[in-house]
Amino acid sequence: MSKRGGGRGKGERPDAMATLQAANEELRAKLTDIQIELQHEKNKVSRLEREKSQELKAEHHRATVALTELKTKLHEEKQKELAVTRETLLRQHEMELMRVIKIKDGEIQRLNGLVLTLRDASTDKVRSALLAEAEEARRGWEVERCRLQQEVLELRKSKRSLEDALTSSQQAGQARAAELRSAHHHHQEELNRTKRDCEKEVRRLMDEIKLKDRAVSVLDKALGLQAGHAHRLQLQTQAAEQQIAVLRDAQRAGTNHTPNSTPNTTPHIVSPASSWPCCMTSSNT
Repeated sequence: MSKRGGGRGKGERPDAMATLQAANEELRAKLTDIQIELQHEKNKVSRLEREKSQELKAEHHRATVALTELKTKLHEEKQKELAVTRETLLRQHEMELMRVIKIKDGEIQRLNGLVLTLRDASTDKVRSALLAEAEEARRGWEVERCRLQQEVLELRKSKRSLEDALTSSQQAGQARAAELRSAHHHHQEELNRTKRDCEKEVRRLMDEIKLKDRAVSVLDKALGLQAGHAHRLQLQTQAAEQQIAVLRDAQRAGTNHTPNSTPNTTPHIVSPASSWPCCMTSSNT
């Protein structure tokens, strides 16, 4: 009976050890795969965080540069328009001064000629010359006054048109500034939305990492339990082999000393076959 139990224990031990080793190897392989996948996920999260941060910084920098360039361009256009207007007004003023100077020079020359005529001519000739000169001067002054009035009206019209152009340019600048502010606000909203999406994605990935960490810890515990069970099985196997060796030694000793007699008492030996199911049941529970 003991021999049959020992043979059955020897037949079952390699199968059980092979099964446990295969299960341990499979658990180790799963644990390695999960750890590799967890490291990949962590690297992916770090890469996504860096990429999103770089994209946000680049978008903000581009928006700031575009806004600065547009402000600079608008300021330069205003400065150019003001410079052109200033140069036009200065040129008109210089031309007007030159014309007045020429008129005064002609008037001075005419008065000098009149003085010379008065010195040489008689009183009647002087009176007639003065009257003719005064009439001519009056007519010239009327013509000059009409021309000056016309130029004043033209200058007023030019000034009004320049003011209208300046007002329209200011309105266009204000509209452009409003568009830039709206674009900047929209861009800021896009940046905030992208940031929120990134934070949601990071939180989701962190939750997945936590779940995988828990799974890894569970597998670690299972692997520890399997290792403890394998160790207990190894100890039981060693104990069973020792009992079988003792039993064989006892049988050999009984055969050599008393071949025709049977012993009245036999040592209480626990066979591995009887202890094996109990250990398996406890380990499974």
